[in-house]
Amino acid sequence: MQFEVITARPVPAESLSKDRRSFGVGRWLTSNRFILGMALVLSIGIPEYIHTKILAGQPVVGGGPFGIEASVYAVLFAVIAGHMSIRKIGVLPLVSTRAIILPTFFAAFSIAALILFSLHVQFGRFHLWTGLVITLAWYLTLTVVRSRHQRPVIGLFGLSKGDVSKFSGLIDWKIIDSPRLLGKVAAVVVDPHADFTVANAKFITQLVLDGTPVYHRNHFEESLTGKVRFESHADNNFGALLPSLSYLRAKRALDFFAALLLLPIVVVIIGIAAIAIKVTSPGPVIFTQTRIGYRGLPFPCYKLRTMRVGANGPAFTTENDSRITPLGKLLRKWRIDELPQIFNILAGEMSWIGPRPEAATLATYYSSAIPFYDYRHAVRPGITGWAAVHQGNVAEVDAAHEKLDYDFYYIKYFSLWLDFLIVLKTVKTVLTGFGSR
Repeated sequence: MQFEVITARPVPAESLSKDRRSFGVGRWLTSNRFILGMALVLSIGIPEYIHTKILAGQPVVGGGPFGIEASVYAVLFAVIAGHMSIRKIGVLPLVSTRAIILPTFFAAFSIAALILFSLHVQFGRFHLWTGLVITLAWYLTLTVVRSRHQRPVIGLFGLSKGDVSKFSGLIDWKIIDSPRLLGKVAAVVVDPHADFTVANAKFITQLVLDGTPVYHRNHFEESLTGKVRFESHADNNFGALLPSLSYLRAKRALDFFAALLLLPIVVVIIGIAAIAIKVTSPGPVIFTQTRIGYRGLPFPCYKLRTMRVGANGPAFTTENDSRITPLGKLLRKWRIDELPQIFNILAGEMSWIGPRPEAATLATYYSSAIPFYDYRHAVRPGITGWAAVHQGNVAEVDAAHEKLDYDFYYIKYFSLWLDFLIVLKTVKTVLTGFGSR
């Protein structure tokens, strides 16, 4: 018989404990209450202790005792918001928890300070920023301890080690060849297309009832690779790849107001770049190209011109493309050439984050060569995206296949947390110039 696996949302290996029910170090490392509780105690208690005992109650930098109460509430908000964000982002693939701790908590504490500042509330900056340093130290220490005590053991039922050899080497794979679990595992991965007996089906069901996460093989692969693959028999996946309509509407509002807020800054940068383009090469400043966007509709996509006027070549850029001007290389490296697309965002044609829009000619070519290619138009295209931060610019069909897998993952797990992770990865991408051509 074929067994339909009951699944939980897939998680990456690093978020799975080696023993979910142990009473040693592992129990505390996976206790959400303990981790958050200690973070609050340390980040609020230590700054207050330093102020009252070591500094003898003297006013501290950035505000006196009057502002301390506001700082406590700000730290409380920032720690809880940062903790929740890390828990949500940490279950996404291709992300190291250690790498997101600093930017996530820095953003949370900065937002808390900005709120107090905008409300004209006096606060003790010493307490706020000391709380940030202590919070970072606590969470980074946890990641070090976890790396030493938490190498997850994942059971494989209906699969062999060869089926998962391409995945993370930080996982201990355990073959389960009979409907009996010997030893403890963090989770069990099952191939739902394998033929299971009634006894095997009952075994899987009992694992779920006992609280052991059971994952569909494809879902687990998605959690490790950040890709969703469509097969020729993918009719059962269409519903899963429908993006959240409520978040789609909310994201449109966020995109619009963020574009309005950033418009004055972006216009100044575009103006400086435009002058540099005019001085260094003849031709128009803005390059307009018809691209395929939301729901397959064409739209004019705006970019700063980075190529020489009249230079012939393919519709896509290649490595060390001779058509690109010296200034154009810099604009592309720092993604400044994409900034005029803020007007596409205001018009509702694009989003800050989403699959990169392709030129109409390329989109037509890919659509005829790659099955389900047009599915990527289920959400608005973006200035940056899940594929862009992992793959960069591509042109070949094989690379476009992989890019589509990333796009499908983004659509399937379309959420605020995934967008926030893409923002963090985009900052790294811009600083390193990854994928620019």
